[in-house]
Amino acid sequence: MAQVDGGHTADQKSAPQAWGKLDRSYEDTCTAPRLSLVAHCIDVAAVAQALLALPTWRARFERLAGRPFTSLDTERFTVLAFLHDAGKAGAGFYSQCLPADQQEAWLRRAGGDRSQRGHTRVVAPLMDSDVRFERHRAALGVDVIRGWAEPPGPGEDPAAAQEPVMDLWMAAVSHHGQPMSADSLRGQARLPWATWTQTVGGYDPVEGLLALGTAARLLWPAAWSSTVCMVQPTHALIHAFAGLVSLADWIGSNCETGFFPYNLSAQDDHRWRVARARAGEVLVAMRLDVEAARTDLAQRAPGFASIFPFAPSAVQQAAASAPLSSPLVLEAETGSGKTEAALWRFKTLFEAGEVDALCFLLPTRVAATGISQRLERFITSLFPDPALRPNTVLAVPGYLRANSEDGTRLAPFTVTWPDAEDRAGLFWAAENSKRFFAAAAAAATIDQFLLTTLQTKHAHLRASVLLRSLVVVDEVHASDAYMRALLREALKRHLSAGGHAMLLSATLTQDLRDELLQTAPQPRPQRTGTGRRFGRAATVVENAIQSAYPLLTAPGWAQPCPAGASSKRIQHCLAPLMRDAEAVAQLAAQDVQQGARVLVLRNTVRQAVATQQALEDLLGRDHPALFRCLGVVSLHHGRYAFADRQALDAAVNAQFGKEAAQVLKPLVLCATQTVEISVDCDADFLITDLAPMDVLLQRMGRLHRHPQQRLQRPAGFEAPRCVVLVPETAAASNADEPALAPLLKPGGARGLGLGWQSAYPDVLCLQATLLALKQRPVLEIPHDNRALVEQACGSQALQRLAESLGEHWLAHHSETRGKAFAQAAEASYRVIDWQAPWRDAVPGELSADAKTRLGLNAVDIELPTHPVSVFGHAIKQIAVPAWLLPSGAFDGGAVAPTAQSVSTNGHGFVFDVAGRSFLYNRHGLIAVPA
Repeated sequence: MAQVDGGHTADQKSAPQAWGKLDRSYEDTCTAPRLSLVAHCIDVAAVAQALLALPTWRARFERLAGRPFTSLDTERFTVLAFLHDAGKAGAGFYSQCLPADQQEAWLRRAGGDRSQRGHTRVVAPLMDSDVRFERHRAALGVDVIRGWAEPPGPGEDPAAAQEPVMDLWMAAVSHHGQPMSADSLRGQARLPWATWTQTVGGYDPVEGLLALGTAARLLWPAAWSSTVCMVQPTHALIHAFAGLVSLADWIGSNCETGFFPYNLSAQDDHRWRVARARAGEVLVAMRLDVEAARTDLAQRAPGFASIFPFAPSAVQQAAASAPLSSPLVLEAETGSGKTEAALWRFKTLFEAGEVDALCFLLPTRVAATGISQRLERFITSLFPDPALRPNTVLAVPGYLRANSEDGTRLAPFTVTWPDAEDRAGLFWAAENSKRFFAAAAAAATIDQFLLTTLQTKHAHLRASVLLRSLVVVDEVHASDAYMRALLREALKRHLSAGGHAMLLSATLTQDLRDELLQTAPQPRPQRTGTGRRFGRAATVVENAIQSAYPLLTAPGWAQPCPAGASSKRIQHCLAPLMRDAEAVAQLAAQDVQQGARVLVLRNTVRQAVATQQALEDLLGRDHPALFRCLGVVSLHHGRYAFADRQALDAAVNAQFGKEAAQVLKPLVLCATQTVEISVDCDADFLITDLAPMDVLLQRMGRLHRHPQQRLQRPAGFEAPRCVVLVPETAAASNADEPALAPLLKPGGARGLGLGWQSAYPDVLCLQATLLALKQRPVLEIPHDNRALVEQACGSQALQRLAESLGEHWLAHHSETRGKAFAQAAEASYRVIDWQAPWRDAVPGELSADAKTRLGLNAVDIELPTHPVSVFGHAIKQIAVPAWLLPSGAFDGGAVAPTAQSVSTNGHGFVFDVAGRSFLYNRHGLIAVPA
């Protein structure tokens, strides 16, 4: 093998050698430092082997394989990881180190096809039996690898018997996140023959393949034995292996000093020993190896009270003693401590060696941002020694936060962190959204989890890395049929590998709970727990306790919990004012003038802005009770530029959160759904639009949220009170005509944020919610939660209600269910099925339009002049809802479109795009009427 001296191959000029890494910061690629292909592949193989040696990683992969791994299995996995970059032995890839004129000359000989310069898809000829490439396959040892497969059964095609092993190699070759199979490569219009049949600059691709094959035989001789077959890998194992090699390649390709620099070893044949040692050090530095932290935690054995500043509640104690099976579903009221219960569940599973990491998922960016600080505090308290402490990451695209520090992006691939020179591994996961889940503790949106199962680039990387984590999904109710289907698929994959999940909700229907529990592949051994257990043939929970609340359930197990002491009696009334923003503003203004902190939640941005404008007209722009962000009177919704939205989130938390709960100053905030579950709000009085019952209960959870922090309330607001805004017809009682019947007619719900093409399309669910509210003028929370949610959202209750209301309601209910089924089917169509063969589950091209949510498409618009918003932030880009743009505008565009013109004034700025004009000011993004 060629020697390496400071990154340069010593015999580079006399004998051209395949290279794996090149320092592209050099203008002259001919003299740039480079790392041989063999050395690079050794680094990646060392990381892959080190990952598989970690107890939790190995347990997950063995679970997917359905058997324990032997030493021979490990060697062969290592070989296949080593050969992940076999395509770099091609002449096309090698040419990239030559002068530009030589590269162009070679491309002309190759037919001008730049795909010949790649290193993943170019392996297609090595997968075939074409005699023209027999020398290439022999040099690399492809036919020997084929021979690892179990002999074909009677009447079985030998080639078919070899497919799983070859798919395992193709999974490794797919390490750049674009899954490939031999079949998908054969289907290409032009196969990369030239990269293997032509020399370039004196370099022969056969020699490059021979160097790889020779190194593999020398380093792992047992793997090449033809007498021992490889037990056929399962489909799920192949998919997981693709993600593992992607991670190993990303780590092994890092040439920084603390990772795998070019001069790590003076010679390739010595590099394996050095790289193995370095891989272990790197995994510890990155906190992918957390065994030392686990040992330390077991020795200290901290109690609940030493981590949290309060004694555990009944719900938290029950969660701590629940069986180690997954998923574990916790249903309890808002503010009952579900978050702490989940964090303590992680501590229990971590100590038991069941998980290495924690991934806390929430519905929105705001919620994820808020939970990240609590996660940081928890990890710091649980692991006081910084040398052992797991790393934390805010796994939200656009943010750069890890380990309680904020980073600064200097260039697309360069990030700087405060005083982090000697701790690069701790921050690595935060620097790219594809690597988020490599952190030991991540706060993320549910979208990041759903991406692990969609046909999107790097889905396998995200999913494989996540297998070691306890996945906590908060606010499970806040999803539609499409997201529910994706969530089920993601949980099935995660749990099938022995992974763990905990699902939290204040308003879960029995239907959804059962759906979630059924994602478990089979009951896991019950090691601990004192709750009721049920046989597999029985229902998930007994009828006698189905109505219990709070409730903990796991597959075959259930535990009712006593309700917390912080029960609330919420008085509410119905006001037919949904279309009258001025009347709503008058209600809010009256309560503000009585000293209350008022929260106004509208279903749409249009309604929220109209209410805010009416409030300003009533009170005056200078009124001190109006919500302000950075001194600017404003409101809160999702149609703000990213930097401004961050500032608005912080302002809401500061003025309505726990720290501000003792402030008696009157205040009013207009907002949309962005604050119903996303921020920490404590309000004296709530005005909210009608919404499904589970959503309303979440909104009502903002009322008197922190009673212990705010012991004194304004006169008249000692008890939590709420006004529910309804359509004009909803306040009347008419037995002949259900109150919301007009919403079934075309255009009947326009402007309300209810009905067809809105966030709440199910009018039957809204009608059930309205009936429940009329039956209960005072809501006992949490005592009434279960009954309210089942009555207004449960499938059986809705079916009975539709039958009682008549033909039109039955038709609407049938149409709503049909759309839900269609959304679920669309979700199933878009997922990557780990139970399907690699070559069948992986399309030739990934779905460009794979989405985690339907109906929320937005187009990012570049603003070339970077206008400054009224909040003082330079706005480089802003998201415009697709429905505000001409139909089909910018569909599938890879590059963000640029605004045609931008004009500014003291109150904001206006920009034009696709023939439409938009105003952006303190009220957010507004479409300018034509």
